[in-house]
Amino acid sequence: MTALLLVRRVPITRLELTRTTARQWDAALAGDTTVQWWELVDPADDDSAPAAALAALRPDPVTVRLAGVATAPGERDRAVQVVVALVDALRATSARTLEALPSTGLLGILRDAGFRPGPDGREIVEL
Repeated sequence: MTALLLVRRVPITRLELTRTTARQWDAALAGDTTVQWWELVDPADDDSAPAAALAALRPDPVTVRLAGVATAPGERDRAVQVVVALVDALRATSARTLEALPSTGLLGILRDAGFRPGPDGREIVEL
């Protein structure tokens, strides 16, 4: 049976584990200390278990920017899943738009998660 995964903002107690996990998947993103981390986790797992996928945001009250997504190699489905869950979670906030400047590998993930082309080469999804 497949575990039920949920997305949540990374608790302060898991930030070090999150950065360690992210370094294995995307060293440049892991080194950015200005982002807000979100994680896709199995709520039944112990707090020492790494996330299935990570998303890094630059929060704003209206337009949130997706700085990047990190997953283990070959886990593209988890990347899509964390972005879709993140969009759903952000709908409960004051934010109205989630946008990203897509890299080559991220574009397909964003499109599968419901993003569409926006201005200046950005991909956007309305919340």
